[in-house]
Amino acid sequence: MVKFLSSEKPTWPPYTQGSNKIVLFLTNKEHGLSNVHVATASALLGNYPDIDVHYASFAELRSKIERVSSFARSKAPTARDIVFHELKGESFEKAVVAEGLTLDSMIHPPGYAGISGLTKDVQLFISPWTVEAHLELYHEIGELIDQLDPSVIVLDTLFRPAIDITRDKNRVHAMVTPNTLVDNFLSHQPNGSMFWKYPALSSGFTFPVPLRKIPENIYLNFRFIYSAMMTPDLSAKKTELKKHGLRDPINFLALHRPDVPWITMTTKGASIPVDYVPPNVFCAGPMYLSVATAAEQDAELADWLKNAPTVLLNLGSTVQYTSERAAVMVTAIENVLSNTSVQILWKFAKVGEYSDEVLEPLQQFVAGGRLRIDKWLTVDPTSLLETGDIVASVHHGGSNCYHEAIATGVPQVILPLWSDLYNFAALSETIGVGVWACRDTSPDWTAKGIRDAILKVVDGGETSILMKQKAKELGDRIMAGDRGRDISARVIAKLAHVE
Repeated sequence: MVKFLSSEKPTWPPYTQGSNKIVLFLTNKEHGLSNVHVATASALLGNYPDIDVHYASFAELRSKIERVSSFARSKAPTARDIVFHELKGESFEKAVVAEGLTLDSMIHPPGYAGISGLTKDVQLFISPWTVEAHLELYHEIGELIDQLDPSVIVLDTLFRPAIDITRDKNRVHAMVTPNTLVDNFLSHQPNGSMFWKYPALSSGFTFPVPLRKIPENIYLNFRFIYSAMMTPDLSAKKTELKKHGLRDPINFLALHRPDVPWITMTTKGASIPVDYVPPNVFCAGPMYLSVATAAEQDAELADWLKNAPTVLLNLGSTVQYTSERAAVMVTAIENVLSNTSVQILWKFAKVGEYSDEVLEPLQQFVAGGRLRIDKWLTVDPTSLLETGDIVASVHHGGSNCYHEAIATGVPQVILPLWSDLYNFAALSETIGVGVWACRDTSPDWTAKGIRDAILKVVDGGETSILMKQKAKELGDRIMAGDRGRDISARVIAKLAHVE
């Protein structure tokens, strides 16, 4: 979009590099946004003991950071802690909720039917903070930067106040993102191929875009571009922020700079290949946290996983169950357990108040030991996947869930509800490692659609075997190379060592 909206090459003053070997992470608290940063921080802690690692975010992320430090000390008693700095300002989630956005209002169909649902919230997702909340975080983070004088700052692409203050202070920085190249650099691709070759955001189209879908793909792209250009609320915010001294606030069209490292989870064989990669962009592959084995975190659960091939049903930290969605999932689980020998670990969190009677049809399986229903998982999802006991990962299609399953060689069942989730669902089918459940009815679920998708992965038929083989091949290749978190940490460490 930068190409479409500006022909001038932006300029900025030389960067200031602070004290030697100090890294400061500035991120949102939401797991889907910050997991890659926490993984990178853990790799810095383990691989570069001479670097001081600081992490600034909101209170909810403190325990996770402390757990990373604790694990590091268990492996090397002399290891340093990651120093956590709790931000007092408003988080991304609170800012979004304050604007009236809920899970149900985010849900929309893929493609033409759902483009209005996607575009209505574009301004919020670019930056949901009010002027006052933005300024509060901007100044709070500015004071922290001045106090620590870091050699490099690691940023979250959706944490606008942090980006603005970092750049206004001309500090050396790097971007780490859970996204892939097609999510951020479609407009950079030659010959207008973003319109006719690459699936538009939220389209759910296969790659390359089928000939008959090209007109719809063009339409979706133009609708999204228009919504990103016509942002009256953001324009008003920018005007007010400039009055308070911010130089170029909320300029999401200029997020990428050629002289700033941009680290993505793009993975050969598991991501849509692009024709052009902008300068200073690193394709690290899956970046995920792995701090302890499943047995170290919960020995009893690790033993239970050995009882039978296990389906992990975990729709991430965002998706919770209404009574309607719970009832559909209960029927699907009952059908799967009645027709296979697998067992299921289900992370189940309610939204709204309703009776647990909806779970009654599953009590026989709970009593028989073939089903566990937990509000919180006592073991990190990646550690569960790394056991080798998980035969299918059922998730919502987020980038982290997708790449964790890819890295560990586990076939996937994806239940997307909005935006880029549809594209990951389609991609899993394109490369042969997963199934888009309820594709014909998305975002609505049906018990049959979920049941059939899970059975397709675990029933031992020809499709199931081929999917398992393909997933294992990808996982083995990724595990044979450097871990994504280590690649990311290497880039950051190079910037942290001031010469």
